[in-house]
Amino acid sequence: MKVFSKKSRAASNGGASTKTKGSKKKNFRQGFLSLGLLRKIAPKKNRFAAIDIGNGNIKVVEVSVVEGLPEVTASGSISMPAGALDEPVNEEALVAALNELVLTSGIQLREVITTIGGDKVITRHIKLPLMPEKELATAVRFEVEKFIPTPVSELQIRHLKLSVTEENGEKTVHLLVAAVPTSYIYDFYRIFALAGLTVAAIDLQTLSLWRVFCGISPKPACQGTVGILDIGASTTQFLVVRERLLEFTRTLPVGGKLLTNSLAEYYGFEFQQASDVKLERGRLLSAEEAAATSQEDMQIDFSLRAGLSELVREIRRSIDFYASQEGATPIERFIISGGAVKLLGFCEFLAEALEAPVEFGEPGLPGQPVNETAPEAFDQAYAVVLGSALREVVE
Repeated sequence: MKVFSKKSRAASNGGASTKTKGSKKKNFRQGFLSLGLLRKIAPKKNRFAAIDIGNGNIKVVEVSVVEGLPEVTASGSISMPAGALDEPVNEEALVAALNELVLTSGIQLREVITTIGGDKVITRHIKLPLMPEKELATAVRFEVEKFIPTPVSELQIRHLKLSVTEENGEKTVHLLVAAVPTSYIYDFYRIFALAGLTVAAIDLQTLSLWRVFCGISPKPACQGTVGILDIGASTTQFLVVRERLLEFTRTLPVGGKLLTNSLAEYYGFEFQQASDVKLERGRLLSAEEAAATSQEDMQIDFSLRAGLSELVREIRRSIDFYASQEGATPIERFIISGGAVKLLGFCEFLAEALEAPVEFGEPGLPGQPVNETAPEAFDQAYAVVLGSALREVVE
């Protein structure tokens, strides 16, 4: 789906590299092709790149379609320059970071897909009577006026049809609506252009997450009703997917910085010092580990849990809000991703807090980025950017 692009079109639902060999790649091929999700790619258009500008890091992924299948051919990540995203944005620092990322990652393309998240994009789920597309676009703009104070003439507005239902002979369409200030879109294009890059499209993070975890292969994890949580530095994306169809999305204004801030407050550290401690010694202890660990590790665990309490509260509120929606079904399990979830013990902690099974997201793509400390595991920080790179491959 092209959410915001120079050439818009109708939306569809969802919208150092290594290679796997032998049976693993064969099984992936069979699973992917069995869904018929691969678009017809023009011979000269078989490589796609995406860049995700996050509050903590900037990440890039390049995907090639090889023998009809997507595989990651290049990826990379660098830290966001301090203060680069403050108001006003430090364009010089951001352009320099983009140049460094392109150079060090080894991507070949200069046309990229990127995403907008956090408080820069406003999304809503609305339901309207089924009507022709032109009338629907007008109706959507009228609805946007109700919940956004900014004049619609100053916004870029897009909508995605999620489902059509019928009751008493009346058909209703469920829409995901996104609105972004036009000035912000122009700023995005300008910054990328200064870095020698062309923005092919601006995507939604929620759609990227749907693609990477539920769109590219028939995973059992996406059967039933599943919650997806991508926990970044400052925000968390929450999705509910039922039988692989996107039902609900919400952006939570909390993320992994809560842990760092909690450590900084507890120990009197500067933010960067607290971040280093979190990376080097941070761990959420199980009851068995807590009984056999040092007092210092216990204190770090206590501080981290204090920081996570607000995150858990926000997640629970969002789950309750989803549960209050008409036709909602109980969430059976959760898939988690994002840089914050790489903290040791995080998956087990969240499963206990939400009282439901929790597992790490696993795209299963050849060449996908992996953790430095656990080379067999997908690097969860790349979930959004990988899903964006798949935008032209997966419907």
